[in-house]
Amino acid sequence: MLKLRTALCLALIVGTLTLLNGVLQGARLETIIYRIIVSVAIFGFIGYGIGLIVERFLKNIALKKLEEKSQEDRLKENESSDDDITDNSEFAPFTSTSFEQITRPKE
Repeated sequence: MLKLRTALCLALIVGTLTLLNGVLQGARLETIIYRIIVSVAIFGFIGYGIGLIVERFLKNIALKKLEEKSQEDRLKENESSDDDITDNSEFAPFTSTSFEQITRPKE
């Protein structure tokens, strides 16, 4: 949709400027109409091409941001699942206070 909007806006602007230029120069009506048709057609295609390039560029930026967010979400999910595992398990780190709790095998 951006392509069409860009093409339409550019064509209307150039067509209006061509009309004003033709009236100010005192050109005949047929000449003004011919110039407007040619200008609108050419700059309509140029505007469509510009819109196409800009749309692709913006899509690439949006996809990169979406991928970054999904990677961040995956990392957060992995971190939270790791925390859940350690909270539920009976593992306790080895510290100086837990040294006395070690049982030695009886001989």
